[in-house]
Amino acid sequence: MIKLGNREPVWLDLAEGVRLKVRPITTPSYAMIQAQAEKVFDDWAEHRAETEGLDAGDPSVRRGLMRALMIKGLALYAVIEWEGIEDTLTDDAVAAFIDENPLLAALFYHRYLSPLEERTAEGNASGPAPHGISAGAQDIAKPAMETVEPPAPIVKTSP
Repeated sequence: MIKLGNREPVWLDLAEGVRLKVRPITTPSYAMIQAQAEKVFDDWAEHRAETEGLDAGDPSVRRGLMRALMIKGLALYAVIEWEGIEDTLTDDAVAAFIDENPLLAALFYHRYLSPLEERTAEGNASGPAPHGISAGAQDIAKPAMETVEPPAPIVKTSP
């Protein structure tokens, strides 16, 4: 049986007295943020990657920038109030907070998405079946031989 997550905003305690009040994540909002991050990455790859001396085709560059874009997008979507930050809550201030505090940004990302990860870990989402059968998975193994010959007998000889 699937348990529904919290549908009300919650406070995330980060560190150094920083608290963020965040709205719950939904599938449409997560998909929208991911699509926007991909669009921003593609624009960066086409127009700025070369001038910044980075290879947009490098998987680690893509993975790192996409994660940074996702963190920023999630924060811009989610944060509706904060404490411990000496600035007015605006989109520019949220973006600056994420850009200027990489460790707190990573902590936000982990704590914000941890309820989803916990539900997946306890089998309360579309994770793999515990018995290893995935109905939609493609078979990639070759069929086993129909007849298997017994191994040759081992003959011991005395020295």
